[in-house]
Amino acid sequence: MTRRLVLVMTAMAALVAIALAVPMVLLVANDQRAAFVSDLEVETLAAASVLSSEPSSLWADTVEAVAETTGARVVVVDDSLQLMADSDNSGLDRSFDRPEIQSALAGSLTSDIRYSTTLATDLRYVAAPIVKDERVVAAVRLSLPEDQVVAAVRRTQAWLLVFVLAVIVAAAVIAWLLARSIAAPLEDVADVARVLPEDLALRAQEDRGPREVREVATALNSTAARLGDMIHRAERVAADASHHLRTPLTGVRLRLEAIEETSRDPAIIAEASAATDEVDRLTRRIDQVLALAKSDAAALAPEDIDMTSVVADRVVASEVLAADRGVVIDSDIDADVRVRAVMGSVSRAADEVIGNALAYARSRIHVSVHTDAHFGILRVDDDGPGVPADERSRVLQRFTRGSTAAPGGSGLGLALVAESAAATGGSVTVGEAALGGCSIEVRWPLAAA
Repeated sequence: MTRRLVLVMTAMAALVAIALAVPMVLLVANDQRAAFVSDLEVETLAAASVLSSEPSSLWADTVEAVAETTGARVVVVDDSLQLMADSDNSGLDRSFDRPEIQSALAGSLTSDIRYSTTLATDLRYVAAPIVKDERVVAAVRLSLPEDQVVAAVRRTQAWLLVFVLAVIVAAAVIAWLLARSIAAPLEDVADVARVLPEDLALRAQEDRGPREVREVATALNSTAARLGDMIHRAERVAADASHHLRTPLTGVRLRLEAIEETSRDPAIIAEASAATDEVDRLTRRIDQVLALAKSDAAALAPEDIDMTSVVADRVVASEVLAADRGVVIDSDIDADVRVRAVMGSVSRAADEVIGNALAYARSRIHVSVHTDAHFGILRVDDDGPGVPADERSRVLQRFTRGSTAAPGGSGLGLALVAESAAATGGSVTVGEAALGGCSIEVRWPLAAA
């Protein structure tokens, strides 16, 4: 934005400056040329006046003085066209017949340009009569090569060009300052908007920049405040619901366990055990719904997590349940793998994908942790039925289950893992395992070394 504003405003200033400078250059050139000629005529008339008032024996000194003052060549020619004085110290007492001299001897002030064969260049000259006792006795001529006049005009034009460039540079500086006064506050608002999903307590400055930018900052702050209130209410509702549901479910589970322990009827014990499993399933569902509510409510800041130790702990914790089901869990976990993830998300993801494998594996699960150039990767393979290729992306969506899914699931577990990983720049992919079943890879960005 800043660059575009500077370019546009500078271009406009340049166009205006150039549009004014072109006629100004022509006008200055004409005026300076006219002023140059006028000054030369004045100097010539002044020299003629001085020469008219003094004896011819002093003319040589006067000619030298005038030449030194004006920088022009000064010559005096008498009425017989004999050269009387010359500031270039050329030979005197020789004929000096020039058209302008004859015009001056005729009593006229002559000013013009003609080509000089002697100098091989155009010559700017002014010739005036020298009058004594009301009679023209001689003529004085001041002359300069036209190149000197052109050089003087070009010097003035060059200074005018410098002035135009200075105007353009000044316009660019002013444009940059103006653009920054607009863009800088807007960039601050954009910075706040980018970080706001991670910290809803941030606020943009409402007193910086033009009115429109201040209004944007005010609207952003108002939206952030309303979102913060909504998220707080959602978290509170989820926590309250979880508490009010867990308490009676805990009581139900305790009563079912008491029935299993006190009853002697195998059928009643079996029904109580099945009911306990259903209570446990419902408890897990409540946990998933609570995690879903928290996932939608807030994006927590990632931290450096020791992925190696977290996954190793979850594998050990899962071995008891795996042994009960006759499943062997083997692992290949690289040392010192650290990733950027939300606190607790790696542990929940490991529990979810290992639990998913336990639900489907026939006899074996393989858990590995390794890295590539940018990510730490948790991979869990099983020898279960697997997931058809056309369903692998859909099972990562909320409330979606594959055609080979076991009954009783909610379709939330893998979706929450995928969303949690994506929130910190990671991903989840479902594929086919070398064991013949399902392979799930969870990736998190590697922590800085």
